[in-house]
Amino acid sequence: MSKNGGQPATANPARAFLDYFRCPSQFARFRVASEAPVSKGFFRFGPAVCFGDIAARSASNSRNKVLFDALPGTAPCLSGEICLPFDPDEAVKNLRLERYVSTPRREIFLHSYYYFLRPILPLAIRKRLQRLVFRRRRRYMFPAWPVDCSVEDIFEQLMALTLQASGVREIPFIWFWPDGQDGALMMTHDVEKQNGADHCDFLMDLDDSYGIKAAFQLIPEEAYEGFDGLVSEIRARGFELNIHDLDHDGRLYEHKELFEQRAGKINEYGRQYGMEGFRAGSMHRNQEWFNMLNFQYDMSVPTVSHLEPQKGGCCTVTPYFVDNVLELPLTTIQDHGMFYILSDRSIDLWKQQIEMILAHHGLISFIVHPDYITRPAECEQYRELLEHIRSLRETRSIWIALPGEINRWWRERSQLQLVSDGHDWQIRGRGSDRARLAFATLVKGKVTYRIADRLGAGANTNVPIAPPEEFGSNQPR
Repeated sequence: MSKNGGQPATANPARAFLDYFRCPSQFARFRVASEAPVSKGFFRFGPAVCFGDIAARSASNSRNKVLFDALPGTAPCLSGEICLPFDPDEAVKNLRLERYVSTPRREIFLHSYYYFLRPILPLAIRKRLQRLVFRRRRRYMFPAWPVDCSVEDIFEQLMALTLQASGVREIPFIWFWPDGQDGALMMTHDVEKQNGADHCDFLMDLDDSYGIKAAFQLIPEEAYEGFDGLVSEIRARGFELNIHDLDHDGRLYEHKELFEQRAGKINEYGRQYGMEGFRAGSMHRNQEWFNMLNFQYDMSVPTVSHLEPQKGGCCTVTPYFVDNVLELPLTTIQDHGMFYILSDRSIDLWKQQIEMILAHHGLISFIVHPDYITRPAECEQYRELLEHIRSLRETRSIWIALPGEINRWWRERSQLQLVSDGHDWQIRGRGSDRARLAFATLVKGKVTYRIADRLGAGANTNVPIAPPEEFGSNQPR
């Protein structure tokens, strides 16, 4: 949407919605209002907080105010399309790519100054500074702590409007995870110093005792001795390996020229060691530069960044593509934040986050450092988490997978097609044997999902579809 009320911001305002649900395009008929006035800022779309252009004068430049709700301004058009006062594709991108974040030059200076002094700052001082930052960010209404699912809320609200406008009882789509799993979970370990490298064997033994394989992210330069031997040892035991920054000095994203220079080295290490994934040190990121990374997937973007050095967050618990790089967001608190910033000796927060993520059928992702669980108290806390994960695996439908496996599935799902022969819906494409047909419906005004066939082959699930006349004006034109 332009300021003069002209063309919409994207050619297809339904693109993100269709990528998320993988439903037939006939069900996603959105039109962006073109009338003036247009303002830019924060607003609501039902329960979701959005950021971007909106055909109203009521967008706010502050995320902490009572925000204008765009939902009452939506309505079916005479053509059968859903007329929206904003572009949902743009709104989703603005959240995922953290375009709503503004960073004053003073904050940029303080960030650089902190990392300059960090090597000589005592741990107690660093903890105190981190707690002050966390308390300040907790005052923000958005992103919501401890999990923000604004992106999922946008998609669910769009689905509710589509169901209401189409007049059909259910809308078919391709389920989010293979084999009908309710959600996915991945465990990752960032190895920061020699002490962490020395404890990788112990951590692998611990993970293996609970039947969990994890991904280890290794720093290729100046962090520890015997890098090649550590790579061979971890890989031989069936754990995954990825690149973790270049030297973890906190300067990777300091400016574009430096990032471009270091990205070349990082990409070369990835090729040399056959590693497909990347995570920056301290969750630093600039997603606009991800096209310089020659990796299949990145794991550097938190859903909510209150406990990380860089503020913001992608406001989603679902993987998403940034050009050709798949982002696997961090959706739970790191062990460092749990142990040293919050000084929390229970796993209650992890449990709370897990339930919030599963409510949106998202990805539960953890970072636990071998550097930080060397003491008995922290080790016991991690054991308690592993025990809880084992319980979830036994009582809930959760896919516990490596990041590389999640990357391969999400790429396959992005190419799957849901087609109709006039009587049945069929999932076609590579990976369709693990895919499951699902349906979205409204129950008491809330979008709910059901999986048509958990046990069937998936590609040839025979489920009756609504006759064409039921679609009314929502048939493809």
